[in-house]
Amino acid sequence: MEVNVTIQLLDMADNQPDTLQNDTENFKISILELQEKYGIGRDPLYARMRYLQIKTWKVSGKAYLYADQVAHMDGLHEHIQQTSRMEGYPVPPPSGPQDEQPETTTTTTLAVAETQQIAATPNYSPKQQRSQSSQVDDTAAIVQSAQNKAAGTLIAENILARHFIENPDLLPDNLKEKIKESGEMPSIDPFAYAQSLISLANIPGVA
Repeated sequence: MEVNVTIQLLDMADNQPDTLQNDTENFKISILELQEKYGIGRDPLYARMRYLQIKTWKVSGKAYLYADQVAHMDGLHEHIQQTSRMEGYPVPPPSGPQDEQPETTTTTTLAVAETQQIAATPNYSPKQQRSQSSQVDDTAAIVQSAQNKAAGTLIAENILARHFIENPDLLPDNLKEKIKESGEMPSIDPFAYAQSLISLANIPGVA
């Protein structure tokens, strides 16, 4: 009977370290608890996590960090307390659930490479060519529009002038008076007028 008890105690002693190790590995702390632990807000906390390449684990819809992640957060917190900055603290490998992005990364890299290749090609400038062509077309359209307006103004002026010539009664009174004055010629004695012209010519022998 004593032998069996001894064996059971030895088995319990052998299993105890594994149990403690599992408890340590399974230890987790929520985001809210971390904020209270470090005395910081949510945004500074996530800024530290981004610096350490840490992503949260979701358990029952809540975000947690496990023991190894918390150890890095504690180390960074002490570093910040001493230096007032995150820079200088060694960044660990990424931890937490990793997104599968190899295809996206490859596609992005190829897209960037193709874009750089197109930009480096000297003869490929369709945007610039379209821009110059558009400017020429716009200038021509503006000139043509101005010509049409000028021609329309002159045509309208000629048509209205002809209309008032044919219908002088439509003119304002002051213009009618000027027209009347210009039509009034003083009476002239033809012989006296001729004599005055001869005197002005000052031709000898002509009396």
